Amino acid sequence: MIVAVLGAGQRGRDIAQRCVRAGHDVRLRGTDATAVMDRIDEIERALDATGQQERVDGTTGLESAVSGAEVVIDADDRDTDGHRELVAETETMVGEDALLAVSEPTVSVTAVATGLRAPDRSVGLHLVDPPDGDVVEVVIAEQTTGRTRDRAAAFVESLDATPVVVRDTPGFAAMRLELAAIAEAVRMVEEGVASVRDVDRAFEREGAGGHGASDRRRGPLARADRLGLETVLSGLTDLSERLDARFEPPALLRRKVEDGRLGAATGEGFYVWENGEPTTGADPDPEVPTRDDDSGVR
Repeated sequence: MIVAVLGAGQRGRDIAQRCVRAGHDVRLRGTDATAVMDRIDEIERALDATGQQERVDGTTGLESAVSGAEVVIDADDRDTDGHRELVAETETMVGEDALLAVSEPTVSVTAVATGLRAPDRSVGLHLVDPPDGDVVEVVIAEQTTGRTRDRAAAFVESLDATPVVVRDTPGFAAMRLELAAIAEAVRMVEEGVASVRDVDRAFEREGAGGHGASDRRRGPLARADRLGLETVLSGLTDLSERLDARFEPPALLRRKVEDGRLGAATGEGFYVWENGEPTTGADPDPEVPTRDDDSGVR
């Protein structure tokens, strides 16, 4: 199967890598040739042991990317209008049976689909814990038909992942839960309830092996650093505006972003990062008061 992935950022790279690993032929499209080749190099290094590196190709041309594709996944960094325009232009270049998917949890798939002549073939695909997580959300827009839903679910299964069907609501399901946990964890640190590491230890849970599962065993603050604190802030801001104050970004998160301490990418966020791993908490541990010993009692 030919899969076109539009967008040469981290999300596009992760989706392309997952599709190649599953045996699909992938065309990764970006507007900057250097960025595209950088992502191709990263994918090829990650897949070096699989012998599937030749299944991925890069291009800056939209038509060359989507021509003949059976699935097109829009993973570009755009606002709603930008996604709507890109998907509408793509529709004129693909066959009638091509599946058109959007992979952006801050954008309404329903709103993007309004720009299509055949909006019934639109759907959202959100990889949870990319590139190797075992869950992909299939987001059902108001226009999505049962046939499109089933085709999208079958495609997810071809990635050796489990499709989870969700309504087109802000943040979908997984991201909404993720951001809620991160926001509460940040508030606990902000209020001095416990140290960064101890808050994460309270949240950590067991999981199976693999890169995605390993990240799921991390606590929400380490995961926030991995995601990028600017991304977390943007997601929480979007949810607070579209839903309610439950998702209001904590002041501590805003300060870190303003200071440029964005997480793993900058080497410091809630943790200090070395060689891609969190080491110590970036802020002093809070003083948790204890009662003085009564020397007369044993």
